[in-house]
Amino acid sequence: MEDFDSRLSRLLEWVNSTQSDEKSSQQTYISPNLSVRDVEGSGRGVYAKESIKSNHLIINIPHVFLMNFVTVLNHISKYNGMKLEHQLRVPSDIYHDEYTTIYHKLTKSKLLGLSSFQLLSMYLTIERKREKSYWKPFLDMLPTISDFSLMPLNYDANTLDLLPESTREMHNKVLKRFNRDYKVVLDLLSGKTENVQSIIPRDEFLLSWLSINSRCLYMKLPTSTSTQDNFTLAPYIDFINHSPDDHCNLKIDNKGFQVFTTSSYSADEQLYFSYGPHSNDFLLTEYGFIVPNNKWDDIDVSEAILTMLKGSQKEFLKQHDYLGNYTVNKDGLSFRTEVALATLQESAPQDSRRLIALINGNFDGTSYKPTSTELISSILGTVIHEAEQYQYLQIVNNSLVKSLMI
Repeated sequence: MEDFDSRLSRLLEWVNSTQSDEKSSQQTYISPNLSVRDVEGSGRGVYAKESIKSNHLIINIPHVFLMNFVTVLNHISKYNGMKLEHQLRVPSDIYHDEYTTIYHKLTKSKLLGLSSFQLLSMYLTIERKREKSYWKPFLDMLPTISDFSLMPLNYDANTLDLLPESTREMHNKVLKRFNRDYKVVLDLLSGKTENVQSIIPRDEFLLSWLSINSRCLYMKLPTSTSTQDNFTLAPYIDFINHSPDDHCNLKIDNKGFQVFTTSSYSADEQLYFSYGPHSNDFLLTEYGFIVPNNKWDDIDVSEAILTMLKGSQKEFLKQHDYLGNYTVNKDGLSFRTEVALATLQESAPQDSRRLIALINGNFDGTSYKPTSTELISSILGTVIHEAEQYQYLQIVNNSLVKSLMI
């Protein structure tokens, strides 16, 4: 594969190849004060070459270069002739090969039955195999599977066992989503090609799926059947990384996908988006990274509290939809945790007026707080002790391995 700078140069040439007769409002724009760098240890990112002021347009990528449910359907329609309600201008050149025969066999009703994740993961996997894909400059800049080595989806069983219970639960949900999407696509293509698993191998579909999951950006689409389908892949914009704080804003209109600064930047400073108020558990299982001192991070204490609850207390919490998902962050207890700790203090919670008042928002729970503070302090003390014990065992194990290597 070509080196990073060569592939980046081809991508920039591609996204700047809008036709000369296009309206200027629909042209690609990338601020000359921006550069993309591939930094060892932190990966690709967008940096300021010189100072950039706030509230400035820095990027506009026209719709012709955006990959989403609508644009993919329009590209596939070139090969199967299906009529679409939402037609977009797409390149008219058609290059037939063994892979486009698959597109020819796909029906509109079947394609519309897919989610955006399923359609785009299938499409990316197939387009990567095509010699003359329109998207090749973009595809060549997408991550490799090694870029996702820190994602739990790529962990072995022993490593998964080391994750906290809350992280494993999130991982299992991600794995379930992926397995469902892969099965739907395999079922769709069965009969459309002789060996569907050679066209859509699991590892290649996983790479496409992870590329979408880690790089998709919100964009309301007319074909979406749920909010989960409102996303798009935007070349170059997808180099901008995440920060818990807002740094840049997105705007989508007939011009394309636009990025505006919300704060000023100094030379050599990296630009960021905020993916939202996500904990490190979520960031690790969905994107494969964590943020030091993440202000949205929390500690899941569900297991510790659940083991302390009696049967009648669990039943009460279940009836009121407060059973499980107990967390603590730097600002204190979540309300669910407050309710659970208060319930622990009631031998007959179903008969407690003050507990019902707390749940209904008519009581601030003052009388519960002293005991709740003692309970959560004890729980967090156990968490700290277990973390220290684990760290100690890791040091011992590393020392043992080193001694055996001498």
